[in-house]
Amino acid sequence: MALIRDVQLACARLAPHGWASLLLQHGLDITAADLQQELTKPLSVDRSLKGFEDFSPAGWRGIEAGRPAQSLLYHAFASPNVLSAADASPLTAFPSALEIEQVLNFVYGINPPSLETLRAYAGAAPLAIVVFAYEYRPRPETVHKAQADLCFSRTGVARVGTAPALYDPARRGFLPFVEADAQQMRVIPARYGAYIAMQKAGDSDSFGPMSFQSPTDAGLNFWVPIHKLFGGGECLQGLDLSVQLQNYQINEKIGQVHRMHKNTGWQEPDILNYPFVITEGLCDWADPEGFGMGLLVPEAKERLVEKAYYQGQLLSFIMPPGTGGLVHGRSSVRDDGEIEDLNNVEGVDALVKAGGYRALHYQDAMADGWVLASCPELAACGLDKDSIAAYSIIGAPDFFPLCGQRELKAWSSDPDVFPCSTPPCPEVWHTRVNPLSDVRFQINPTLEGNYFADDDITATAIVSMAFEPSAPDPVWNDSEIALAQRQSCLPDFASGVFGPGWEVGRGTVDKPFANVLNGYMLASPFTEDARICAALGSFWPGVAPDSTRTFEPRGLASSVIPLTDAEIGLTDAPSWDGLKGPVLVDLEGRQVVQYQAYEYSDYTLAALDGKLSLAVTGHITTEQYHERVLAMHRAYRAVGAVEKPGKRLWSVLSFTFVQQPDEALDAAQLEAGHSLEGQVMYLCLYQHGAIRTPAGEFKRRHVDIESRVHMYVSQGALLVKQDDTPWCLQDESL
Repeated sequence: MALIRDVQLACARLAPHGWASLLLQHGLDITAADLQQELTKPLSVDRSLKGFEDFSPAGWRGIEAGRPAQSLLYHAFASPNVLSAADASPLTAFPSALEIEQVLNFVYGINPPSLETLRAYAGAAPLAIVVFAYEYRPRPETVHKAQADLCFSRTGVARVGTAPALYDPARRGFLPFVEADAQQMRVIPARYGAYIAMQKAGDSDSFGPMSFQSPTDAGLNFWVPIHKLFGGGECLQGLDLSVQLQNYQINEKIGQVHRMHKNTGWQEPDILNYPFVITEGLCDWADPEGFGMGLLVPEAKERLVEKAYYQGQLLSFIMPPGTGGLVHGRSSVRDDGEIEDLNNVEGVDALVKAGGYRALHYQDAMADGWVLASCPELAACGLDKDSIAAYSIIGAPDFFPLCGQRELKAWSSDPDVFPCSTPPCPEVWHTRVNPLSDVRFQINPTLEGNYFADDDITATAIVSMAFEPSAPDPVWNDSEIALAQRQSCLPDFASGVFGPGWEVGRGTVDKPFANVLNGYMLASPFTEDARICAALGSFWPGVAPDSTRTFEPRGLASSVIPLTDAEIGLTDAPSWDGLKGPVLVDLEGRQVVQYQAYEYSDYTLAALDGKLSLAVTGHITTEQYHERVLAMHRAYRAVGAVEKPGKRLWSVLSFTFVQQPDEALDAAQLEAGHSLEGQVMYLCLYQHGAIRTPAGEFKRRHVDIESRVHMYVSQGALLVKQDDTPWCLQDESL
């Protein structure tokens, strides 16, 4: 019995580190001689213990056959909130990724069903081998928000980086940080697995999908996992299975440039080759002996962006006109082969827009593709449909890895899903906030293998296993359940489709017309997308850095989620984008604000130089993200800028979190006659006047100050000082 042996070894390793006494609180002895019998006996689960508050109310055994969310041992191993021993002291060791997978396999293999049993369970629904990306989540992040649960999607999102992946056992997941180097970032893997699944119309009361879209989802078909597949004779009765996963990834963004634009100097057959099309060196499977089967890991690159070479030579092309900023064209290649940085030429925007010169291509390691499972033993049993692939995305770095797009949408559209202590979200977004999991588009039909049908538009949805009709109604205590503090690989942590996007792009097909998700419609390289998105006040997507205050007022957007002075390079810490924010300078007896002009910013060359960093933004939690949005909104209201045109007259000069005690804050509170409680933020906004380019310094902008307003903001109150007036308490009731 290989499965129980693996579980025994894991329990024996963890028992002396607080796990034995912790699980004994529920009546489960993981040191029992007959562990399998111990795991199947009834328990008295104590859901008042930290980390077990959201364990399924239907769960009352260590292992419930075929029901991971009802298996206490699996919950304890997989939940990122199980961190404390029985005496509330920290546990001193945690399950490895491999051990969690081994327990999950044991849940499905302790009493393996027959294929006939699964057919009977599915009824008339078709069955197939289906690949899902999946993770076990705390209650607030699940499909039904009723209990901690496994969440599944036929789309997984891994992320590029410059350092190898590192598993954090306590968090039960991965984070991108490199402790010793703020300007390195780790790749983020995605977990995939093969399941026997049934195809059913959307059902909000059963499997979902998450954020059920009525009536659309009720008329769509979704694949719903029933039983996990793994190799050996313990998975399905009467069968000795061999299960294999294969993956295919492709980056064809450079090739797409030459398909979309004429007279670039390149055409077929050249653009069918590397690096116009990249299919190697993008990712690989992690060692199953260390992580279990199905962990897809992007290959760490020396740089997020690299110069492109073709046939041993730097790859240059004739820059097409009017690319809309989606192709990097700021490295001009002279006739003698020397590379000229056009950011050092006045009027670079006009040059790039006009095109017609030879430019250098840069490549990144983003891609899209598929993960497909094969099992010859099941293929011989004649399932209803061929093996169904998962859509695999290798996306851009996430500069807010702890904040999900779904959480932002929920806060902005459904305040009831958040604690009543969280103020409602103001209407500040420039476009509709949408996670990729809510998108219902066809998957890239040009991918090799043709594994996604034209009518398959539900691959990005997130589903649960079907709820049992006999499951009792949840009964919970009122304690809040912490969100997982790790990077998710599921598509609710990815952006929806904007113009063009962050992790994935949107194209169309004509016959019949349909929207299509793909990787080739993204900017080349991804840093061109990042530059546009961030400078538009976090326009695309919602959860992205907002660099609006870094650049001179441009009349296009206002700050939504302000970055702090440290995050934009105004302290000794490296900024997120390698740039320095605005500073005050004296000019002819008056102060002006000095900026590095947006026109001469270049995130592609910053990435090439290793200057992009998520160390300064990556630790921001969802709650802190909300705090910034609310503070910025209240600051605009305090200066009378309620509508978007009014907001664009004001710019953020300074934004910090006040570290108390603080003499300036103390003086402001004394003058205003009001003390602020809790976290306090300082903002300085100014109403801008004329914008000038200093003589001989075309990369800079000087902006006149018409009026300046200082503010201290807490959750309960706001103190204001305009120009030379005294500090006062702002009346926010209007």
